[in-house]
Amino acid sequence: MPRDALLENGYAHYAIRPKRASLDGEIELLRSEFAKLELDPYAPSDANRYRRYGNGVILPWCHQATPHWMPALQGEGGQRLAAYGQGSFNPDHHRSRQFPCLSEDVMECELLLDLIREDYSNTFWDSPGQAMPIYFGVHFIKLTSCGPDKWGVSSPNCFHQDGETFTFAHLIHRSPNLDGGVNYIASPALRDTPMEHVRPDQIISEFTLVNPLDSFVVHDPKVSHYVSPVRMASDSDRDAMVCERCMVLVDFSPTVQKI
Repeated sequence: MPRDALLENGYAHYAIRPKRASLDGEIELLRSEFAKLELDPYAPSDANRYRRYGNGVILPWCHQATPHWMPALQGEGGQRLAAYGQGSFNPDHHRSRQFPCLSEDVMECELLLDLIREDYSNTFWDSPGQAMPIYFGVHFIKLTSCGPDKWGVSSPNCFHQDGETFTFAHLIHRSPNLDGGVNYIASPALRDTPMEHVRPDQIISEFTLVNPLDSFVVHDPKVSHYVSPVRMASDSDRDAMVCERCMVLVDFSPTVQKI
């Protein structure tokens, strides 16, 4: 369980061991969602980044941590959208963004619901018996590359904090001919710092997610983190058309009453 390491270090790198014998069908359902992802409308044209988003709440006082999805917003032409904002925590985007919403099929996927419940079970809060709902957000993010000089770039492309109290990251698929996608953990003091300005001795941890459901989690107040861009390996088969890194991110934040 990553909770002990999360409490002590502010992050944990681990692999999920599913309780069910076979998850092939559910993994394929998640992968089919990645195949449908729209280009990130806020990304530069050469970032090769695709994403969808969904959000909801968990009621901590209930016996079971059941995810309750928020209804999608209606965009132009009836497009289903979900709003996401990080305030000042993303130097690329200070305003709220609207992403295409996760499909209803994937929001009902038992594997995704299990991930949300399992992730929530590893969180901790200042107020035990939290009297307000816990907000969760689910990002499906795909970075792609169609050649060694074509990069897939995450946002922001620097060490950062997310603003949410906890962020869990789960690998769903990584092409074998992919370079990059290395995760780094550092102190909060390096927030907004590009990788090229960080000394090796400032890196707390470095690791790469390779297999399905390889995961990590950060307690946002305690660390900053960064993932390097991805590209197709230079020794890839000449028939290879594209390679990709597909991630599910699940974040949790407390809700507050405003009067």
